[in-house]
Amino acid sequence: MPPLPLRPFGQTGVQLPVLAMGGGFPVGFAGFDCAIETVRHATALGIRYFDTSVLYRSGASQAILGEALAPPAPPHFLATKAGHFREAKYFRSVEALHVQLQESLRLLRRDSVDLLQIHEADWALWWTGRPGAVPLQLIDPEGSYDFAQAPVIQFLHEAKARGLCRHIGITGNHARHLGRLVRELDGLDTVLVAYNYTPLNVSARDWILPAAAAKGMAVVVAGLFTFVNSLPAGWATEGSYLGPRSDVQLAQLRRLQQACGLPMAELALRFVADDGRLGAILVGACRPEEIAQNAASFRRGPLPAELHAAVEEIARQFR
Repeated sequence: MPPLPLRPFGQTGVQLPVLAMGGGFPVGFAGFDCAIETVRHATALGIRYFDTSVLYRSGASQAILGEALAPPAPPHFLATKAGHFREAKYFRSVEALHVQLQESLRLLRRDSVDLLQIHEADWALWWTGRPGAVPLQLIDPEGSYDFAQAPVIQFLHEAKARGLCRHIGITGNHARHLGRLVRELDGLDTVLVAYNYTPLNVSARDWILPAAAAKGMAVVVAGLFTFVNSLPAGWATEGSYLGPRSDVQLAQLRRLQQACGLPMAELALRFVADDGRLGAILVGACRPEEIAQNAASFRRGPLPAELHAAVEEIARQFR
């Protein structure tokens, strides 16, 4: 089996396969041992980038990757995230962030990680000490914030200076809001956006990719499978990753998938993978056969032009 092709990861000086593995272990989680086997199978398939968080599986994801990627695992690139505290005050505490990072490193069995990111950087409570800021409340894309002096930025740079990470970045689920942070903040290496580059929504192209290119940042996308099989029951949206025509879009995508005969996950992955500006595409898997299917789909290359154009027409209906 030929190795997965490499691509420059922003301006980090690192080259990585574009296909990467997220460590959220979502619906279908089959237990600790199966997850470890899945990660190890991913390394055997040539995947080198693994992403996790203190949030995923209530921290168990980091323990899984710590076990699965311990020596003699092949060389790899490991990313984790800081955030998701139970109390809002800790989002503004450099000390709390360092304590959390030390626990993450313990679980990961590492002295440092390759990439340390802010989890949900588009949440307002990272950037303001005003009373009332709560999780899920997004930054105002036009509001006034002292982004550069936020405690979490101090924490990221301290962690990098201490050798606890090689690179630093931000993540989020809302392309417009996250794009503002990309424009405002300097010295970051990466931006990860979920749910905003899929067959139902390509808004990351408008809000993230140009701003990241101007800063030399690697762009990572995730969540491309989340809504392609079904929409959440009673779903509603303010226009971040599901739009007013999402049910219509999904019905059209299903008809297209049935006509072409490709599995829905393959259709989504090969559509997104056609964009050469992406530094990494995170795919989830809970079992070895699932990550094998994703790798096989990726190796088939871009969709045929006519099929790609049909998916594009569906995705462009997002508003």
